[in-house]
Amino acid sequence: MHGTVELSAPGKAFVAGEYSVLEHGEPALVLAVDIRMHAQVRELRGRSVELVHAASGAAAQGEVGAIGVAWAHGPRAIPGELRFAARSVELAARLCAEEGRDARGFSATFVDDLSRDTRKLGLGGSAAASVLAVRATCLAQERELTRDELISLAATAHWLEQGGRGSGADVAACASGGLVEVRSRPSRRALELAQSAAPVHELLQSDPPLQVRPVGVPPGCHFLLAWTGQPANSRTLVDDVLSFATARRGRWHHHVRALSACEVALRAALERADEAASLDAVRRAAAALGALGDEAQVPIVTQELAHACAIASSAGAAGKPSGAGGGDCAIVLAWGEAAERARKALEVAGYLSFEVAPALP
Repeated sequence: MHGTVELSAPGKAFVAGEYSVLEHGEPALVLAVDIRMHAQVRELRGRSVELVHAASGAAAQGEVGAIGVAWAHGPRAIPGELRFAARSVELAARLCAEEGRDARGFSATFVDDLSRDTRKLGLGGSAAASVLAVRATCLAQERELTRDELISLAATAHWLEQGGRGSGADVAACASGGLVEVRSRPSRRALELAQSAAPVHELLQSDPPLQVRPVGVPPGCHFLLAWTGQPANSRTLVDDVLSFATARRGRWHHHVRALSACEVALRAALERADEAASLDAVRRAAAALGALGDEAQVPIVTQELAHACAIASSAGAAGKPSGAGGGDCAIVLAWGEAAERARKALEVAGYLSFEVAPALP
């Protein structure tokens, strides 16, 4: 690596399958969106490592060595803005050390976050940062990555930093690009390896923790995001839903089946370019999320999200919460001229609304 290298990764928006994808083997449909996170990577002398979060000025320093990265003042001193990136750097550096590569110092500066008009929209900043951090580390160590290796390393680091929570579907979208169907299939051995100091290359040799396949977006199909103006605490929402899942296993599985059925129906409708069926699947997915939230007593579908979805429907489109809900964005699926009608109607109602397109990885 010579000079400064610019890297970027797309954000993500869940289209269907939120929450149900937390169950082993259940699907989610996730869109990599053309709002990107950017990073600048450059060489440093020796074995020094520096991570910088430009927006806040937060930074972390360490050194690449035989065990990966040793952080100055220890991992607990890493700023919150960089904790997902730091965990991803650790895992990727461990892999490079295991392979006997010469340790090379580098700096990675995260230039921006996934925002529009200064608003953070809940588009998977931690997932994009994890992907960029793995890429930056392997670039500096002159280690090429396959897509599956990138997904496995970034998803494992993201999972570890979340305390064993999450499906990894957001990481898969940020690493793969486009519209993808993701199923979480972590093997017991992979989880054991991720939580231990076992060699990272064994993790890559085990079954992939995520099954990812591309889904085509038919001509005339559009995706919009409508920002509610209210940021959501996704981690708290997921924790509360998982508490319900533990306490009410039968009812939880009822909701999982309903959400997964909506995802399957939507994916199939898109694959055959069936406009009516795709809109119906989105509306049923919104209702299924509302039913889960009501029974679990978790505010997944807020008043602002419900209003955005109603506006979309009145314009001939269909909307639903994207991701954990509780705020952030609604995602709207529209065909043809209905996309512009929905965007204008949402803007009149006070939502920041804009079209997103499937993005390259």
